Amino acid sequence: MRRGGRVALVTGAGVRVGHAVARDLARHGWTVAAHYRTHRPRGFAAALEADLALADGPARLAADFRARFRRLDLLVSCAAAFEAAPLDATDAALFDAQMDVNARAPLLLAKALHRLLARSAGSIVNVADVGGGLVPWRGFAAYAASKAALVRLTECLALELAPDVRVNAVAPGTVLWPESSPAARRRELAARIPLGRAGTPADVAGAVRFLADAPFVTGAVLPVDGGRHLSGRA
Repeated sequence: MRRGGRVALVTGAGVRVGHAVARDLARHGWTVAAHYRTHRPRGFAAALEADLALADGPARLAADFRARFRRLDLLVSCAAAFEAAPLDATDAALFDAQMDVNARAPLLLAKALHRLLARSAGSIVNVADVGGGLVPWRGFAAYAASKAALVRLTECLALELAPDVRVNAVAPGTVLWPESSPAARRRELAARIPLGRAGTPADVAGAVRFLADAPFVTGAVLPVDGGRHLSGRA
């Protein structure tokens, strides 16, 4: 860790958007501790493995982080569980799996690390979603409920941790296509976006960095969706 450098812990940094956020922070001078569950990221100050779906997973990750770093300036909760399921296919296990990672883990990580963040007047950025966080989605009730919970959690923590720690969220829209998504479906969804294109993980990373460096912003939920949420339900 470079002397005097700012330190970020990014969950879900092994793949997809979390990996892009971690890489972007590192490129801009942050010392990054990259959390992962199965895909170990390379090239960061530390790679910390933990299963955040477990009740003690966040506490174990926080303890591992504190054993290696003396300070924390930014916590990015990007790890997520994502599963589409209509109502008839939704059971208690599926619902809990979404809530455990998407809402409970960010809460417990904030609990475990907020005092360390307060020492450096740091901040938390939660990665929510347009789906659930801002608008309802058909066929995603459990997932959308977990992201709605994360948005309200962000607002509650912003109140509870002020003035020492700022807490915000980004709500990405279409920024990274599933590999199985057909080209025609991609064109159809992109046509619904007012800015006329899908986003990229870099768009989300830039928004995270903006919130990390915005000293008078807390409790905000920043859409990163090209205006898609303005269309309402999907």
